[in-house]
Amino acid sequence: MMNDENREKGARAETLFAQYLDDQRIPYYHIDQDRETYSDEFYKKHIRRPDYIIHTGKGLFHVDVKYRTKMNFGENGEKRFYLNQDEIITLFNFQNRLHTYVWLSFTADPEKLQFYYAPISEIHEYHKNILDLAGGDLAGKTVYDECWIYVPEKLLYDQLSFEKGFYREPDRDFFEREIKYHKAKWKFQ
Repeated sequence: MMNDENREKGARAETLFAQYLDDQRIPYYHIDQDRETYSDEFYKKHIRRPDYIIHTGKGLFHVDVKYRTKMNFGENGEKRFYLNQDEIITLFNFQNRLHTYVWLSFTADPEKLQFYYAPISEIHEYHKNILDLAGGDLAGKTVYDECWIYVPEKLLYDQLSFEKGFYREPDRDFFEREIKYHKAKWKFQ
């Protein structure tokens, strides 16, 4: 039952993503995910195909859409999206072996057009560092164990457009402080 509910929310998230792309006038292909259309080579080489191919002024990208309820993480209970290690590795393999760019699109609400994005290369690097630095603490664990990787907020982008591709909304407070400091410096020179 829970599995069917998650599958339904995932399908809804993919539909919303297509609506978002249409609203932003970003051309795309929705990739058929049926097992019958899945290449045996992908199975053999441990590759997962993303859900979309999008075209922006910055290039062509493959995007895998994930519905995830954010989970508490760390001492402060920071809310984070998460992935299992197999998803990370198989999407990274797609990018690496096919020489293309793969991004993830996360949404926590399958009813809103609110998405967050992260390049699989940065998530893979973060994942690799966690495993390398944990060393013996994770001995005996495999990618198939329930060892979720919680994606830090700093890896997420909050905007996608045809003109700019993936980008972050500027931190206006930061720039207001920077302008103030620059103006103060310029007056003394």
